[in-house]
Amino acid sequence: MKEREKQKDFNLDKQHGEILGTYEEIYGHKTSIDVENMFQQCKDQIKNVLVLGRAGIGKSTFCQYVTYRWAKGELWSEYQLVILIRLRKLTNSRYPPGKKYSLINLLENEYFPCEDLSAEQIQHFKELCKNHQILWILDGYDEFAQNIPEQLEDVFKHVREAQHNILTSRPYAIKASYDAKLEITGFTNDNIVKYVEQFFNQIKNEMDNTSSESQKLLRLLKSNSSIWGVAHIPVNLELICSLWSNNDWTETTALTMTVLYDNIIEWQCRRHLTRQNINHEDITKQAVYDQCNTELQFLEYLAFKAMECNKIMLTPAILKEAQDDIKCSAIGIAQVLKMGILKSYDDSATGTQNQTEKQHYFVHLSFQEHFAARHLLSILKSTDKVKAINFINNNKYNQRFHFVFVFASGLLAQFDYKSCIESFWSTVQGEPLDLVGIKHIKLIITCIDELVEQAVFPQRTQFLKAISQWLGFCALHNGEALQTHITESLQQTNALLNTTIIQKTFLQLLQSTESYEKRKIYKLIKQLPISEPTEKLKNKILDAIVDPDPYIRMNVCKVLGNFGEDAATNEVISALINATHHEYWEVQIQACEALGKLGEKAATNEVIAALINATRDDDFYVRREACQALAKLALGNLGEKGARNEVIAALINATQDENDHVRWDTCVAFGKLGEKGASNEVIDSLVNFIGAIDDSDDILVDSLVWVMCSYDGMRPLKFETIEKIYNCMRKSSKIDLTPIPSERLMELFLNSRNVSWLRLVAYVALVQGIAVTV
Repeated sequence: MKEREKQKDFNLDKQHGEILGTYEEIYGHKTSIDVENMFQQCKDQIKNVLVLGRAGIGKSTFCQYVTYRWAKGELWSEYQLVILIRLRKLTNSRYPPGKKYSLINLLENEYFPCEDLSAEQIQHFKELCKNHQILWILDGYDEFAQNIPEQLEDVFKHVREAQHNILTSRPYAIKASYDAKLEITGFTNDNIVKYVEQFFNQIKNEMDNTSSESQKLLRLLKSNSSIWGVAHIPVNLELICSLWSNNDWTETTALTMTVLYDNIIEWQCRRHLTRQNINHEDITKQAVYDQCNTELQFLEYLAFKAMECNKIMLTPAILKEAQDDIKCSAIGIAQVLKMGILKSYDDSATGTQNQTEKQHYFVHLSFQEHFAARHLLSILKSTDKVKAINFINNNKYNQRFHFVFVFASGLLAQFDYKSCIESFWSTVQGEPLDLVGIKHIKLIITCIDELVEQAVFPQRTQFLKAISQWLGFCALHNGEALQTHITESLQQTNALLNTTIIQKTFLQLLQSTESYEKRKIYKLIKQLPISEPTEKLKNKILDAIVDPDPYIRMNVCKVLGNFGEDAATNEVISALINATHHEYWEVQIQACEALGKLGEKAATNEVIAALINATRDDDFYVRREACQALAKLALGNLGEKGARNEVIAALINATQDENDHVRWDTCVAFGKLGEKGASNEVIDSLVNFIGAIDDSDDILVDSLVWVMCSYDGMRPLKFETIEKIYNCMRKSSKIDLTPIPSERLMELFLNSRNVSWLRLVAYVALVQGIAVTV
């Protein structure tokens, strides 16, 4: 959960025109908050909390989780009753028009549909409502807001305004203001790494080299910022991991959103054919799509229609229209559901088993957008192409359709859609056009990036030159807002900045001899993800590391670090080592950070010595960055055991630093090292630091937990260290012991015969719920 400290009042119409986007980007400054404390920001007597989250992020799971914990007596004891209402169940079919409904009607319909409450029970419920002893949890406002039954408007308004409530929604659907706004942010970056590692660890009996495969997948995910973004959503990451484990990706070096989703759809189609006992092992992707053509057409039509109508929940009327329009009324919705892309909302209270009478939804909005893009291109290559042209003209600058156009661009690389490349791009480039040009070039940037590595098409050079002109303008002019817009778009690209035309533009800009111009140019370049610089560009930037202007030197170090491991030549490494001794601390910081980013190639004895030396610098910012860089190098393969020990020793020393920030960052770094950092000295340092501060920082206690996951690291622990761990666990109210493999702890006790393990093993087992006291 993240608390959004700065948030404007939501307005649906306004948000659709802003940069929010279909993935509802996580933005703003946030601080972690515990579920128990989520009502602290409420100022009024009636406590209302808004919980936001992207599709598939876990809002409904959160509702079930807090309801379960209340029922167990673990939180919110001030409420006598917690009522969870799935708002999408409040439909006309279940609450027929013609009467007004009350709170007791909601309770009876949702929880007692087959029996009547007694007069005493009803009176007791009314007393609880009157005394504000009920917490209502209203889940799924975004699905409900599209069509609130008139007969339920009053009771819904009453719950929100006169009763304590928690309301969950996707970000764009809220119009009302809330004092307390929280966001479920899904997986953190570290969560993604841990999930992928655990996923492959669980299937290690089914495939070879699971550890290697997990690292390959993580590298590929991180190579594409858009894919890395959607991987923060649990349902997407599960699909990606499943796809990876069932396919051969050895030849895949670059991955676009379109390629990923196309592969997921192919995989789901093959699973669908398997369930029908149809052999598909020796047939091509196109043959698979031909076998599933009816189902795919149906999904494409549904997705496009839903995007046009701004619908997430697909009503029975839309389903019927799809069946009629594609002239396949015999298609079974149940058969489509088996593909795993479209889901049925199982409204069990209605008792209907007819899928055409239920609401449906795509497993995630991004799949809806992908199928909508397929349908758009199918129309564009048909005799009805005018409809597609009008759609593009009317919506190309509408942020709600942004990813529809991105997916459409990527699909143009496929044989099926190559015939409409010319008509697609000529329509995008045609009238009406954005008068200022910012929205248009941002659209071109994102669309071209999805296609630039996969296909050569007539407009390619024209578009790249247009982007180059905007780059030059942004680099040399003072339009901060303009530069921010263009930079943000370019930061989301993956291949565009590696093209020859764009890199030649950077070289031309860097010919400037004016210091103030070079400052602007490097300020721009350091923000951009150039992963494959040409030798000319790399050497030109490397030459500037000795520029007399320290601001330019600082930014050159930043750029060299951004180039990554592939750019880690001896010349680059040597120049960065020299920069760690620079007289300006800003240059030293960027040099240390860059060395940490260069990976295993930079893990030489000279680099390690330079960074260890920097951990003793007079400036604590430099010491802090040097520790972080050493930790990053230690995550990789340092080769000699002595080198790793030297790094660990330097980090242990840093836990005694006079500056709290240096000590804190070092302890966090140990957590990221996990089993690679497990030792008596490391755990001692962590426990001592945690014991010296307020235990409210769960990041630090998490660091201790992840170090404890190492069997080999824990085995040689001394009695005193084990006691410290046990006491630290008992003291900390924030520690989550779930990741610790309790069976390995038990092995430590049984194999070592060291009774000092017993209390620790018993405590972990009790907390994990796998032991009882007698």
